[in-house]
Amino acid sequence: MTTLFDYSGVRYINPLTDFGFKKIFGDKEVMKAFLTDLLQPSSPIKDIIFLDKELGPDNETFRGVIYDLRCMTEDGGEFIVEMQNRGQEHFSERILYYLSRSFSNQKGSGDKNWDYSLKPIYGVFFLNFHMKGFKPRYLRTIQMTVSETGELFSDKLKAFTLEIPDFKDKSEDYPKTKIEYWLYILANMQKFKGPLPFTQEQPAFKKVGRISEIAHLTPDDLRSYDKNMDNIRTSNEVMSFAKNEGREEGIKEGIYKVAKSMKGMGLPMTQIIQATELSEDEIAAL
Repeated sequence: MTTLFDYSGVRYINPLTDFGFKKIFGDKEVMKAFLTDLLQPSSPIKDIIFLDKELGPDNETFRGVIYDLRCMTEDGGEFIVEMQNRGQEHFSERILYYLSRSFSNQKGSGDKNWDYSLKPIYGVFFLNFHMKGFKPRYLRTIQMTVSETGELFSDKLKAFTLEIPDFKDKSEDYPKTKIEYWLYILANMQKFKGPLPFTQEQPAFKKVGRISEIAHLTPDDLRSYDKNMDNIRTSNEVMSFAKNEGREEGIKEGIYKVAKSMKGMGLPMTQIIQATELSEDEIAAL
């Protein structure tokens, strides 16, 4: 099969791409193993169910939300799992919006006896950057507490940010915790020529390796991955163009021009948002 890129000498897909991330964490066994390592629950997660990734608007005034992955455990807890490659100006607010939309979706529509009993919503955000305005941390847990006492106000709304950059180009003796093993694998997967490391610490990495081998992709999957890689190349090129344009006519104007160009090329809205950091409304207005 003819591809746009030469994958010879590369054993694994890039897990930080949209295709690679969904290919790996869209596997039930892998997702269950990861969530277990992240949450360290008192009892094992028996099963997970993948949910529709698109959450429609409450009414015509509001826009819907499309998540990377969305799943539910057997006890009803919902997980939004996202990969973000580019930093955004208001990313902390985006986390709140994503969680709130899923939370409000539980409302007891039409049920007069609904008593606001809610299932927990967890947001898991893999970040290929350090969050602006916060001290770098590979794992950050965010939840509601009482400022004066430190008491937990509610355990029904929680977010985790997992920052990948510090694990790039490190040796295999660098990671020490279960979550560090995951971040190290994601940060360095394309450099591995043999089996993935740390399979004794986390047996699910054997499955991750099998899923991620380019040689084992179906023709359809290889076409999808190849297209995703080409979109990334295009995005990088237009962002480089935006910086040059920005020097000449102002950063914002240059970004608008690039967003309009990407839109004209038919690139997905999610990719244009990631590349330009503009809002969906701003892009739609172009």
